[in-house]
Amino acid sequence: GYDLFESIMPVVGGVGVYRSVAALTHVFADSVFLDGIFVFTGILATGLLEGHSLRRHVLPNLRNVYFPTLKASVMTSGLLMPLQFLSFRFLPLQLRVLSVNAVDLIWTAVVSFVAHGGDIEGSRS
Repeated sequence: GYDLFESIMPVVGGVGVYRSVAALTHVFADSVFLDGIFVFTGILATGLLEGHSLRRHVLPNLRNVYFPTLKASVMTSGLLMPLQFLSFRFLPLQLRVLSVNAVDLIWTAVVSFVAHGGDIEGSRS
């Protein structure tokens, strides 16, 4: 994804204000376009890897938790946007993935917590 963003609107090689606008565009595209895909595939893959039936558990669970989880994802992404902006604006392309992955640890923890209904102990009824 980041290579595609860079090929469409490069931060590297740009100058001044253009680099900042390009970095903001990358952060926006990452949050708007990729978050929904990541939430969907995360819930789907987690349910299947936990051994649940696709029809009986995973799809109904996806219907129940997708939008609340996406909302939490967008809110978390909004809070983390300044860190992502700094990553996209000042780090070379080869270090962005590492930086964004570090930020995504926080995002993943929040999204997982919401997707599992805030179940800290794992003891659902």
